[in-house]
Amino acid sequence: MLHWFNGLKNVIMKKYQVSVVIINYNSSDYTLDCVKSIIKTIDAGLLYNIVIVDNNSKEDDFRNLSNNCGTFGNVQIVKSKINLGFSGGNMFGVQYVNAQYIFFLNNDTVLLNDCISILYRFMIENSSVGICTGQMYNSDMSFHHSFNYFPTLALKFFGSDLLRLFNPRAFPNKKVEYKNPLKVNFVTGAAMFIDYSKFAKVAGFDTNHFLYCEEEDIAMKLKRKGYSAYLVPEAKFIHHMGKSTKRNFLIEKENYISLLYYHRKYSSAIVYFLLKVLYAIKSLKKFYKGYDNVRMAAFIIKGANPKYSLKNKQELRIE
Repeated sequence: MLHWFNGLKNVIMKKYQVSVVIINYNSSDYTLDCVKSIIKTIDAGLLYNIVIVDNNSKEDDFRNLSNNCGTFGNVQIVKSKINLGFSGGNMFGVQYVNAQYIFFLNNDTVLLNDCISILYRFMIENSSVGICTGQMYNSDMSFHHSFNYFPTLALKFFGSDLLRLFNPRAFPNKKVEYKNPLKVNFVTGAAMFIDYSKFAKVAGFDTNHFLYCEEEDIAMKLKRKGYSAYLVPEAKFIHHMGKSTKRNFLIEKENYISLLYYHRKYSSAIVYFLLKVLYAIKSLKKFYKGYDNVRMAAFIIKGANPKYSLKNKQELRIE
């Protein structure tokens, strides 16, 4: 047991030290494996609970989830009657959180060690940090980077390799597997460990992001309040890439809807325009792969209007 937990319990005002929020959408087998990995690896001395948000899954998937979660302790399932997406689903889950820290965890992840206690301890010891994550691995246990760079105009023009020559701290090499904690721009959305009080100060996730750019946005909001983002490589987990969301033309459109919305929030008008042109050219250069790339370029130039988001193409489930 990590004995430093015991001294903290007497001063904690929240019911739990950590709440894990997981979204399930028609992938309950992955969700169940994720929950099992949490229970298997977590320190018994940590006060925690798990909130699973079912994002309007099919009935058989939800039934599989609810029937098999009955044997787990500290697990609460809450069901939405509409797919709220990533940001909305997590914010729905936050309403059931009563903890110091929140671990937003993709359901297609598996913890390899006591990630939660490791990240919790790091956050306790580093009060200037707002968000952190562990070291991510692919399904075959190959290394995968857990952080990325803010999508600035300079990055799109010059690339990270060149910018690293001038500012290595701002552009650490993503291809390196680090041993010690590393300050980064933003962390992977697959596993975001966040100080709840700091998260609350920035009003949490922007629910205008339906599926993408949530991690960039929340890290930027925290940064503007003076809080940093960190990779903590001691904590390790697997991410089964792409199991929670299948890529297709509509999903790619959703990506650009979120990306251009992010740039409208944080970029000047001229920078926003230049980035829009760059994204359109990038898509148009792939015209030989199919007409969809031409359609995407036109969609980007027109501003990727949020009215075309999948969020707005749903029906409310009536039971």
